[in-house]
Amino acid sequence: MTERAPADGSASRSAARSGQSTSTLVAVAQTAGVDPSTVSRVLRNDPAVRVRPATRERIIAAAATLGYVPNVNARSLVLRRTMTIGLIIPSASNVVYDQIIKGAESAARAAGYVLLLTESSDFGEVEAAYRELVLGGRVDGLLIGSGNLNDSLPDVVFERSGNCVVLNRLIRGPIPSVIEDDERGMSLAVARLVALGHTRIACLAGPVDVDTATRRLAGYKEAMKEARLPVGARDVERAAFSEAGGYEAMRRLLGAPDPPTAVAVSSVIAAVGALAACHDAQVAVPDDLSMIAFHDAAIAGYLSPPLATVWMPLFELGEAATRLLVDIINGKSPASLQRVQSPEPRLIERKSLAPPRPGHGSVMARPAARSAKVRGATMG
Repeated sequence: MTERAPADGSASRSAARSGQSTSTLVAVAQTAGVDPSTVSRVLRNDPAVRVRPATRERIIAAAATLGYVPNVNARSLVLRRTMTIGLIIPSASNVVYDQIIKGAESAARAAGYVLLLTESSDFGEVEAAYRELVLGGRVDGLLIGSGNLNDSLPDVVFERSGNCVVLNRLIRGPIPSVIEDDERGMSLAVARLVALGHTRIACLAGPVDVDTATRRLAGYKEAMKEARLPVGARDVERAAFSEAGGYEAMRRLLGAPDPPTAVAVSSVIAAVGALAACHDAQVAVPDDLSMIAFHDAAIAGYLSPPLATVWMPLFELGEAATRLLVDIINGKSPASLQRVQSPEPRLIERKSLAPPRPGHGSVMARPAARSAKVRGATMG
């Protein structure tokens, strides 16, 4: 690729004199001293373009000085693409998806795409989602961050266009997936409880038909096995990834004949409900029960008590899934499964953790009246 010496700035002055509100690609190229095609490829972050760092900086500076904005419509006509990527999630109000969305948007923007966000409930039927987004020409590909193991949307999109990536879900077969290390994250949570001296550790697992819940439960069991601690039939309660789900599951757990001294919750959202259930049952956290949740969110620091969590690389998850989808759209054949392992999961210590009280193996050591209230709350 040839490069010319930088222009003396005459193109910039000429554009200003002509009253252009938006500079042309040619003007940026003349100012930077390169070919227009080089400008185009550098500004859309084409990974195949090879220019010196100084040249790249010169192009970016020239574009900023001239106020150049790439014409997405023109690029779409040339490539016969919408330059839009769709992201389907269960609920935009779920705080866990906040960082995923930001990561996906960042990677999409870097590749010259716009991210179209939608909730799975907006469509209802699988065919409706496919018709509106893909056949309707609204997107070039789909990031699917919604659904359970029985959802058919990934199969439909993959079979008919191939341009889809399943986000934060492990799908068997050829459909590309990008996941986080759920097993390791939950193992970290349990290991922290073990280190505090807990031996009666329960798990509020997620729905049985959700892949992430299955993998987090596997991480809990593996950590318990590593610590040589038993997992009883009443130590695992299933909970929807919602406040209400966590509340009801926690009530069932507290109503067991031998409640635990610690609990690892598979979702920070479910943990909000679990904390509320403890409050209603007059179970003090962390004096009677320690609690830690999977995924971190700003709300965790403002609960009472502030909730310990396991931070996971959600931003990087969104980035990786989007980059994979762009590669697929561009005709590449990447690996069908990618696991985001960097940065590694890490513990966020807050005040919901404490060692078990000396001489008390479980919260059943509370006064009988309080235990009765727990059972009453559960039955009610």
